Amino acid sequence: MDTIASFTQRNPSSIAREVGHRLRSFRLAKGWTQEELASRAGVSLSTLKMLESKGQASFSRLIRVALILGVEGELRELFSQPLVMESIEAIKRSERQRAPRRPRSTTTTTTPESPLFITEKSLTHGS
Repeated sequence: MDTIASFTQRNPSSIAREVGHRLRSFRLAKGWTQEELASRAGVSLSTLKMLESKGQASFSRLIRVALILGVEGELRELFSQPLVMESIEAIKRSERQRAPRRPRSTTTTTTPESPLFITEKSLTHGS
């Protein structure tokens, strides 16, 4: 089985159907009938038919079928490493950091553009 990212449709029903179709392909590659696989996996024939056609079965039954087909490694890989948590941590580490605060100046500087700038002319003319 390929990774979920390779599925063409991104909704649960289509992904489930694709998983079922892939299981059918694995069964056919072994030359087994649905009856043979159901018997070997310990699931009912109707369960296997639903799994292959619609991807509908309990997770434990999916695992049983995958074990018998020899494709359980893909399920283990799916849940083996917390990749999502690792990527979240990487994002948190790479977020922009706030610059440190600049120390406040205790003296005020006045320029001709500053409202506090006083000239001798403005004092004598009252403006």
